Amino acid sequence: MQSTEALPKRSYILYILFILLSSLLILIDYFSNKELSSYFPNSVNFEFELENSDFTFIQRFNTLFEQRAQLVSENIRLEQEIQDLRSLEIVNKELQLQLESYEEISTVSNIQNFELLSSGFITRNLNLEYLIYGGTNQQLEVGDLVINEKGFVVGYLREVFYSYSILESPYSSDFNLEVMDKYNNTYLITSNGSEMFISSILLDNYKDDIDFLYTDISFNHSGKFPVVDTRLINFEYQNNQINASVKFLDSFTFNTKLFIPKFK
Repeated sequence: MQSTEALPKRSYILYILFILLSSLLILIDYFSNKELSSYFPNSVNFEFELENSDFTFIQRFNTLFEQRAQLVSENIRLEQEIQDLRSLEIVNKELQLQLESYEEISTVSNIQNFELLSSGFITRNLNLEYLIYGGTNQQLEVGDLVINEKGFVVGYLREVFYSYSILESPYSSDFNLEVMDKYNNTYLITSNGSEMFISSILLDNYKDDIDFLYTDISFNHSGKFPVVDTRLINFEYQNNQINASVKFLDSFTFNTKLFIPKFK
């Protein structure tokens, strides 16, 4: 038991002796103008002798590291180029579809007299109303006609806000539009939301080959555009009055191209 307790005491004595010796050396060096510390160099240089094989290995390692860094940089550049090409491809497809739409609608008579403002469907709100792009920021107004890429009227603007408008389409039970045939007979088109109804207003010169019903500036429309192809419709002509119902053949999709014609 005595031998085990003596070990810690010896350790403390050695620590104290080391501290006293260090302090003594510091004092001697201080009072001798640092003659003692001058024997020790300020810096130590280590020299390694490398064989040719070791030096070659280090060079290869550095070369591989540089090549890897170059490959990483090149991969980042190529990935960015691929993303840019994909973006350009999407833009190119959109422009191609838009060009095809303009080519198709350019066949409509007198279309060159109008400026066609491109639009499209945004969404359908809780009231089942279609919201489309464009509003007062493009000088759109309530009552402006909206046509598709074939030049047919698909509705008119019921409300206009800053960057979007509400389209009154035949799919709305509030839809009503006055139209005219090529013999200047006038009609009213209404809807119940699932089919359209055509009723004559004034028949001065009715003939069987009216073909299409058009909008007209006499109804404060922006121009003459087809609304309904009557060649496949069975009109009921009675007492100088025409009535007919028309099932919807084409349905709106969010890919449908829309245009709002404005006089140049």
